[in-house]
Amino acid sequence: MSCVPARAPESQAAAPLVLHVEDDAELAAGVTQLLRTYGIATITAGDGAAALERLACRDVCPDVLIMDVDLPGELDGADAAQEICHALGHVVPTIFLSGRLSDVGLPWLPGAPLLFVAKPIDPEVLVKVVASFADLGRFLRTHSHR
Repeated sequence: MSCVPARAPESQAAAPLVLHVEDDAELAAGVTQLLRTYGIATITAGDGAAALERLACRDVCPDVLIMDVDLPGELDGADAAQEICHALGHVVPTIFLSGRLSDVGLPWLPGAPLLFVAKPIDPEVLVKVVASFADLGRFLRTHSHR
């Protein structure tokens, strides 16, 4: 699936869109509420398969992925991020969150900006990183098809 944003062009300052894949529903709700407070739209999924389903069912292109490293199911966070980027047809800047960073394996996402952060993350830092990564994600998406 190659996607075209189902939102206004960047020149019209559309809200950044984050796909947050997190199996802790309370944490996911808190991150969603935080990001929405700053005008950042979110789509959430509890595991990698659900994230891929959500993308297939909607005409959306996330600007940023926020991935829990330890996800239930067959896909961990790194594998799910790889599959999401493959399904979209381009790399997406990705923030990996984990309580145990020492156990994290690197995903195979050539050209994708990656940030690995220990939980809990400072809310102000998360908002700033998401905003920066969203700008970068839009740039990469528009330049990957040239």
